[in-house]
Amino acid sequence: MLVIPSPRLLLRTLTAAEAERLLAADPAQFAEGYPSAFAAEVLRLVALYPVTDHPVDDTAADLGPWLLLGRADGALLGMVSCARTADPSAVTVGYDIAPSRWGRGYATEALAAVADHLLGVPGLARVCADAPVDHLASRRVMEKAGMLWLRDDVELVDGREVKLAHYALE
Repeated sequence: MLVIPSPRLLLRTLTAAEAERLLAADPAQFAEGYPSAFAAEVLRLVALYPVTDHPVDDTAADLGPWLLLGRADGALLGMVSCARTADPSAVTVGYDIAPSRWGRGYATEALAAVADHLLGVPGLARVCADAPVDHLASRRVMEKAGMLWLRDDVELVDGREVKLAHYALE
């Protein structure tokens, strides 16, 4: 299990065993308003369909997902996930933070730490992320984490067209 440190957070790989423990856990260990419906679904999927709880060998890259734990209180306050893209040298990341922790820089800190980790993985040269064009807070997170705007596209998301802003860091 990988731990990525940042000034106020510890980002810890989510394993199937950890997902099961969190699903059965006392809600007091979560930041207020967490887990979101999305995060709860990720926990269920990781618990039900574990890829592996340990890399197959020492060269296997840790591509998350990662739990975001506050250093000050140990609360689970978010998650960062990662997915391969059609381009083998690129990954796409997404983040989810407890609403009670919004506006404090946690998403930017987590995204920057994960992007730094991923760009150190052999063969990966680009970290991508996207957000709805009108979601200015999420776009600002990506920009403050060092990502650059690439383009806006209209894509199908959950069966409806959404205009997305695409960002990347190389």
